[in-house]
Amino acid sequence: MIETIINNVARTLLDTAFRTWSRAEHVDNLNKAQRMLCGDLKLDAYPLRDFIPLVAGIAQDLPAGATGLIDISDNEVSGRAVTQTDLALLQEENRFWPAATQQREVENYAADPRVPRKFYVFPPNDGSGSVRATYGAFPDEATGSSGEAFALSDAYQYPIEQIMLALAYAKNSKRQDLSKFQAYMNEARLALGLKSQGQVALAPKTSQSPGVA
Repeated sequence: MIETIINNVARTLLDTAFRTWSRAEHVDNLNKAQRMLCGDLKLDAYPLRDFIPLVAGIAQDLPAGATGLIDISDNEVSGRAVTQTDLALLQEENRFWPAATQQREVENYAADPRVPRKFYVFPPNDGSGSVRATYGAFPDEATGSSGEAFALSDAYQYPIEQIMLALAYAKNSKRQDLSKFQAYMNEARLALGLKSQGQVALAPKTSQSPGVA
C-alpha cells in the first residue's frame, strides 16, 4: 500500500514524525518516481492491454499517455493474429510496401525502439482497422488516501522507494545532499537492471531458424 511505502521512506530518512518531509511531499515524490520509472527507466512497468484504432497508412501512434509498445496480438474484428516483423527486413523484402493496397486487417507490425510510441503496420491500413495491443503507460497519480493501493507491481516497490529517497535528498533546503541523491538513484537503476535480467531469463526461448534450439 502507498502508506507502507511512505512509512518505509520516512523511516530511512529518520523522519517518522514528518517534520522535514511532509506526507504530502512524499506523495508528490511517489508520483514523480512513478512517472520517472514508467517514462524513462522501465517503459513496460505499467502495461495496459486494449484495442487501438488505426489510421489510414502505415504509420500508427499509441494512445495519449502511452510510453512504448510491448506487443500487438490480433485484429479486433476477425481475431486474426498479427505477427511482429523487423522493420529493416520489411524494407528489404518489399521496397514499395508503404504504397501497397490499403486493407482493414493487419498481418504484420514493426516498431523502431528509437520512437517507442510509434509503430508500423502491413498492409497499409485503410483507416477502419483496430488491433489489440499491450503497451506501457503511466498509472493514475496517487492521492495518499488511507488504504490506497500501489498501482505498480510489488516488484517495483523497492526501486520506487529508492527514487523517492533520492528526490527527498535533492530537496532544495539546508539538508540537500546531492551525493545521497545520486547513490539512491544508482540503487534504483541497479534494482531495475537486475529485474530486467530476471525477465530475460524467464522469457520463452525462440530459435533463430526453424528446428534449431
